[in-house]
Amino acid sequence: MKIQTEKEKFSQRLKLAISSAYPQQMKTSEIATKFNLQYENEAVTPQAVHKWLNSLAIPANDKIQTLSKWLNVKPEWLRYGTTEEKSYSAVDDVLIEMISKLSEEQKVSLVQFISGFYKS
Repeated sequence: MKIQTEKEKFSQRLKLAISSAYPQQMKTSEIATKFNLQYENEAVTPQAVHKWLNSLAIPANDKIQTLSKWLNVKPEWLRYGTTEEKSYSAVDDVLIEMISKLSEEQKVSLVQFISGFYKS
């Protein structure tokens, strides 16, 4: 059984946040451009974005802050995968179990489907 590295886990969370915010797939150059519109410091390159998305690097904290604000996710979740402790109902537990068995592609599709309920 392969144990995921922190970079791999971060990459998965970043991909999920991007696909939730932008259901149509974006190129690394498009992601870099949209990020740089939000970021006040030196622009990031498409190569840097490629490294983030392919588990080769984790961006510095200031970039995590910008990414999380841009993608509307908590910076702690994006960087570490942690959130505040929450109590779950029995239905939540069943949903979590079912979702955990889906492929990554199915999970992304599910997130996109559910996101449609919030856009009116």
